[in-house]
Amino acid sequence: MKIYGLKKWMTGLIGGVVFGIGMFAAHAQSEFPLKNGDTWVMVGDSITAQHLHSNYFEAFCYARFPKMTFCFRNSGVGGDTIPRVMDRFAWDVAPWIPTVVSVELGMNDQGGFPTDKFMENMSGLVAKIRSVNARPVLLSASPVNNGSPLAKLAGGNIRLKEYADALKTLAEKEKIPYADQFTPLVELWAQNKPQENVANTLIPLKALLAAQPNIAGAEHAKAFLEVWNKMEKQPVSMMGDPVHPGPIGQLTMAATLLTGLKAPGLVSRSTIDAKTGTAKDSVQCKIENIKNTGDTLSFDRLDEALPFPIPDDARPAVTVLDSISNLSQYILEVSGLKADKYDVSVDGVNVATVSSAELAKGWNMGLLAKGPVADQCRTILQLVSDKEGLVGQWRGLSKATAKDATQEQKDQLAKLAVQVKEADGKIREAAKPKSRHFELVPAKTAKP
Repeated sequence: MKIYGLKKWMTGLIGGVVFGIGMFAAHAQSEFPLKNGDTWVMVGDSITAQHLHSNYFEAFCYARFPKMTFCFRNSGVGGDTIPRVMDRFAWDVAPWIPTVVSVELGMNDQGGFPTDKFMENMSGLVAKIRSVNARPVLLSASPVNNGSPLAKLAGGNIRLKEYADALKTLAEKEKIPYADQFTPLVELWAQNKPQENVANTLIPLKALLAAQPNIAGAEHAKAFLEVWNKMEKQPVSMMGDPVHPGPIGQLTMAATLLTGLKAPGLVSRSTIDAKTGTAKDSVQCKIENIKNTGDTLSFDRLDEALPFPIPDDARPAVTVLDSISNLSQYILEVSGLKADKYDVSVDGVNVATVSSAELAKGWNMGLLAKGPVADQCRTILQLVSDKEGLVGQWRGLSKATAKDATQEQKDQLAKLAVQVKEADGKIREAAKPKSRHFELVPAKTAKP
């Protein structure tokens, strides 16, 4: 049985709404392209198949849009080019009945296709996406992290920059949402390269000293590390290799793509007057039960969304890319406080010590690594990863039965599809905002 013959029995099993003819029609980049009811398939090569930036992107969407119903499916395959995606489209993309298909290719194409041929192939893939009533979204490839800036591009980055510019032209012509991650990231990564070289030296050096503390020259190595440990801004590595960044590099990718697609940066904002015990100008949140007892201010806050989930192993990226913070504007503004500094707790967990001046200006809680909100975001990331494990099983069986499928195999695919839908539901449930109890208490070192 041909794989397209599976569509009928999959329609009721796979999440997502099939939009009518014309819903794939051009959407200007005036708003983020995710809509209620979408099934978004992320087509890409090995960088997508790593399930890093794609998972971070997906987790952001669940955190930011908890009232919407949608789902994501990773369709990354190592070594893929546009022609190879076309070959697997019938069993790896179309059966999900997508309403959105994002394309993030070029790293492998640049070795064999001049820019005009790449764009000819891309136009064919866009047509293929539209033929299944899905909306295309174009994403440029990430750069090769070889230290070359825009002014002096080297190696594969020369062709990848040509691809990025050509994709922009196509997107503008066809009114397709487009995010260019190549241009900002090649510059960011090049500027960070000297610091990355230091970081890549420090990491194995620390491991060596931990394993062999008395090795010859250890005292000099320890002195070297001590100097760097005192640096206010620690060196950051993009991790991985020049083509396949690790979590830190891929968090910069996810943030750059989200920014390019105009993802909303505001989580919520609350303004509280501690003197009067009143809330005003609350945006996308609800403040209740304000109490000002002595020097302690407490209140309950229910937000309409959550901050950008930041993986622990990718967190150093926030020190090199401002857009990560810009995508997570979770603001608490409090005026009329008496002490210099306050310990802020959420549901009884001390999350930070903040100056009254910063609170009066508007303190961004979006990048907090501690507390129940950060833990909730970690849960979202883990559940996205769990779901993609099931998606991977489905894809493996779908590939194996692309030409013919027995009834047993069809039943197995159907069972996996149900499990994937259930996993989607778990993510949505985990992403629901919860009312949190906040307390601001003068810090022990604060002056009255």
